[in-house]
Amino acid sequence: MLGLYSIIVIFICCIPISIIYQYPLFYKKNIFKNHLIIFFIKLIIISMFIYIFLSKFSISENKLFIVVGCFIVVVFHFIEGFVVQKNLLNNVQKK
Repeated sequence: MLGLYSIIVIFICCIPISIIYQYPLFYKKNIFKNHLIIFFIKLIIISMFIYIFLSKFSISENKLFIVVGCFIVVVFHFIEGFVVQKNLLNNVQKK
């Protein structure tokens, strides 16, 4: 059950990274504002998913699932930051 949960959370966390690769101009203006919007949307969706997953399946190890979900979100948030930084540096070098 933890494996399925982790795969779904990883998939949800990969969506902003794929958006950054597909639409790099989205971060060209208002970098901080766009980053905050995506972060809060991702945080709300993943929090709702964690709550629904824990309440629907009546999992007794809720703390483990919450910690694993938070760890995955933090790791992918750092990866997202590196991807944004790479795109911004590539845009500056192309000018």
